[in-house]
Amino acid sequence: MRVIETTGHRWIAAAVVASGLMVGVAGVAAAQSRPAGVPEAGKSERIDAILKRGTLKVGITPAFPWVFRNKTGKGDDYRGSSWVLAKAYAEALGVKLEVVQVSNETKVPIVISGGVDITIAALAETDARKQVVDFVTYSRGTFCVFGLTTNPKAAAIKTVEQLDDPNLTFAAYVGTNQAAWIPQTFPKAKLRGVTGSGQAPVDELLAGRADFVVGDSPQEPIFENAYKTIFSIPSDCTKSDLNPVPDGQAIAKNQPVFLEFLRAVEQKVEPQLKQEDIDSIKFAREHPDQM
Repeated sequence: MRVIETTGHRWIAAAVVASGLMVGVAGVAAAQSRPAGVPEAGKSERIDAILKRGTLKVGITPAFPWVFRNKTGKGDDYRGSSWVLAKAYAEALGVKLEVVQVSNETKVPIVISGGVDITIAALAETDARKQVVDFVTYSRGTFCVFGLTTNPKAAAIKTVEQLDDPNLTFAAYVGTNQAAWIPQTFPKAKLRGVTGSGQAPVDELLAGRADFVVGDSPQEPIFENAYKTIFSIPSDCTKSDLNPVPDGQAIAKNQPVFLEFLRAVEQKVEPQLKQEDIDSIKFAREHPDQM
């Protein structure tokens, strides 16, 4: 290499070398700042975007016991196994959680469109949903059917088999697994689809517009505390075998590296998730006034 013996040129050359060293050091520092276990830059556009943003966007609509807030909760003070898992993702990525409120109608479309990184609203892993999103499975659920003892038509029903009756009307939120399951299971009964979010459209029972609603079996203690005349089929929801399906969180398709990363985190915290399901249901039974 030719060295030019002028003070000015030596200074410029030194500056160029120093600049190159600074860029190199900055690159190493950036690589070192990436949390251990996170795929390297360029492997997942989604992960790179999350790290650049500094937040993991999660879509939420409450669904006990997987992601919910009791009456003493404030701000983003949620609990439930899906929430615990979301926090584990954020910790593994070294970012904060950014909560985006979604509805039953939007919880799947918003993750497909990229409005959130993950929908952590509890989702039954149906065949139809698997066609449009990928799942991280973390729990399992069953259904219970709920009616009011003050409704003679509903009170006369004692078994699951009797529910398939053209004289009975079910209500379900549009876009939920319940709305798809009811006509498949009770094809003779009528289905009343309603918009909204929540555990189940119990208001339809109270207003006399429906005879039954379908809810996740862990919701039994919440419903029984809130509505003294409600009853369930089967009578003990903890023993229900109606529609046993995995519950999961959803991400948009064609993100194999992101999906693999999320599933690896889920496997690490799986014991915590199972315990959180147990603790949440126990809490609801022991403190129904807080739900």
